[in-house]
Amino acid sequence: MIIKRIDTLINTISQSPYWEIKITIILFLLIQLVSFPSYNLEYDNWSDQYEKSSNIFSNIDRASGLSHKAKINVRITVPIIIKILNLSPFGLIILKNITGIIFIFLILKTFLIIIHDKYLSILLTISCAFVGFGKASTIDPSQIFDGLSLMLVLCSFLLKNPFLIIICLLAGFFNDERTIISAFLFTLYYFQFNNQLKINNKYPFLAFVGLILFIISRAYMQLKLNMDAPIDGVGLTTFLSQINSISIGYFMFLEGFWIIVLLSVYLGWDTNKKNPLFLLTIASFLIGSLSSFLVFDHGRSLIYSFPIIFFGLSYIKPLVDYQKLKKIIIATLISSILIPTISFGGKSSYWSHYSFPFQIIRMITDKY
Repeated sequence: MIIKRIDTLINTISQSPYWEIKITIILFLLIQLVSFPSYNLEYDNWSDQYEKSSNIFSNIDRASGLSHKAKINVRITVPIIIKILNLSPFGLIILKNITGIIFIFLILKTFLIIIHDKYLSILLTISCAFVGFGKASTIDPSQIFDGLSLMLVLCSFLLKNPFLIIICLLAGFFNDERTIISAFLFTLYYFQFNNQLKINNKYPFLAFVGLILFIISRAYMQLKLNMDAPIDGVGLTTFLSQINSISIGYFMFLEGFWIIVLLSVYLGWDTNKKNPLFLLTIASFLIGSLSSFLVFDHGRSLIYSFPIIFFGLSYIKPLVDYQKLKKIIIATLISSILIPTISFGGKSSYWSHYSFPFQIIRMITDKY
């Protein structure tokens, strides 16, 4: 009965005006319900970003090249936003949630472009609400802004204006250089599926221009402004020290979406095994995702390979009928709901995320 009512509600909303906005708001609230952060409005919780906002083009004091603060030294997107908008910690929390809302909306639009069905697009977007990359903007209450990078790179892929595309890419690259992984996967996606999707924004060329501008800018910052870009803790030693985390890290990265990704390889192998772009996509995904384990926070790094879900859908869609596609998507949704979102880092570190009801209990018991 409940399932039928939810099904009816989805169908009703999908046929109503501004349905994308309604679904986006509902799913944003759903994300808050299932994963509500322990927000901290003290400036100390955001101190690295504020210190950098006062010294955007100079080095900030840091204790170790292994620290997150050391990496912020050249990740200047959020400090620039703080400087321009004069944001307080509450303002940064609002920024995180706004990027989360936009990302949900863009994910929904992308699914709709690929499968041309409102109902199935909504089911897929609901699935994202239960997976780490889908709620990256909200699950971390501290000064990490991975969700901003994911939103910017997806926005760059869907935009038409070349200037705005490059701005989004540069902002994403300067927020976290791992955004390059996402941009490269979207470039491969464009080469393979643009004839079907009709995006036609010259994304590969603009992504290349954005990357060149980023490299030139980073070189200038390091060589002329003497801004350090430490890579301590990055390399084969780190990879080998946490090699036992690879299997669980991979599994928790996509959760239920592995059904779509693995099934696309299985169903599409016979027709695409001689397609160089198909093989390059598999190789790029494996190399890009495995490289995530060269750093301690491999759980964060893995989410930048999220565009692989769009490849999976695009490979599957021509090979199955509507009913089978619907069953695959429902299986993805159920699996994503049942598998808890757990973040991993290092050899054995992990952390789960409280739901809103549990956070209420923690507030009452003074454990928040």
